[in-house]
Amino acid sequence: MFGKRYYLEQLNKQENDLLIDRNSIKIAIIDDMEVPYLDSLRRSGYNVQHYKDIEDFDMLKAYSVIVCDIKGVGKSFGSKLEGAYIIKEARKLYPEKYIIAMSSAVYKISVAKVIGVADDKIIRDIDLDKVLDSIDTAVNTMRSNRLRWLRLRDNLLNTHNVDMYDVWKIEQAFIAAMINKDKTKLEKNKTINHANDMVKGLLINFISGIIF
Repeated sequence: MFGKRYYLEQLNKQENDLLIDRNSIKIAIIDDMEVPYLDSLRRSGYNVQHYKDIEDFDMLKAYSVIVCDIKGVGKSFGSKLEGAYIIKEARKLYPEKYIIAMSSAVYKISVAKVIGVADDKIIRDIDLDKVLDSIDTAVNTMRSNRLRWLRLRDNLLNTHNVDMYDVWKIEQAFIAAMINKDKTKLEKNKTINHANDMVKGLLINFISGIIF
């Protein structure tokens, strides 16, 4: 009835979850002001793109790490939350991405609640070493396809209430894809293709970000 069963532990072996080269992890920084440490990040080997603002969330699809100022950006969306709105919506659309909220001052409690969905928070003018530590943690997390899957799996189960058995079937296809270094069967997985549009979109975005 069932084919071969796979276990996530199989991906703990380096050859099955190769740590992707740091430069392959794309980082988007959204800040209406100049980023003082941008050149330092690039010299340190990070693949960074700076946006003064974004017009739509498709612009973020290619990035694994998103660093977003909470003020002065997000004007196209008409929300009083500004950058906090970008953080909130990006988390909904891309639950597996690593999001860092950036601010230059103390923020209101209402904003603090919204940016609680971010993985980390940094002060804009903090010293470079602390910024590098935060971004290094983000990049190291996103270098692992297994860790990306665990983040998405948690979202599917707890936010979208996807049936546990369906999530398990998707996980089996994911592990097989990783071991065989072939996304074809994962892309054609029936459970994914029969999911509702929102969940299907999340999974398609996840699959597109898998790098062997």
